[in-house]
Amino acid sequence: MPKQAPGVYVPLDVNYMRDPRIRRAGPDAELLYLRSLAYAKGGETDGFVHDYDLDVIAVGLKNVTARVARLVTEKAWEPREGGWFITGWFNWNQSVAELREQRRRKAEGAAKTNHKRHAEEGTAYRAGCLVCIGEVSA
Repeated sequence: MPKQAPGVYVPLDVNYMRDPRIRRAGPDAELLYLRSLAYAKGGETDGFVHDYDLDVIAVGLKNVTARVARLVTEKAWEPREGGWFITGWFNWNQSVAELREQRRRKAEGAAKTNHKRHAEEGTAYRAGCLVCIGEVSA
């Protein structure tokens, strides 16, 4: 899993515990579900839970196969090749591609602002400036 900077959060509706799917699945499946949200957000998986990481997500839980089955039965997870998809993921989360595009636009905007600042201060060229070196258009 890629290391994330501090401050990465996954949305959690305060009413999630009223969701009949979560209630019917049981407390251990609920914990597995919550951990899967953090896993998917932190790992930028677009809501996919890789089967090879299940032991990490389910650490300390008993009868993990049964808990997974409950999440699938309740349609909180959907089986996919190589793991499971968190079915409500895109109701609350943007895709990794959208998030990366937002970060790119913010970085580009910051580069343009920094370029403008140093140009107004009289420094026409700065070696570390992405605008000056042509990586960002002015």
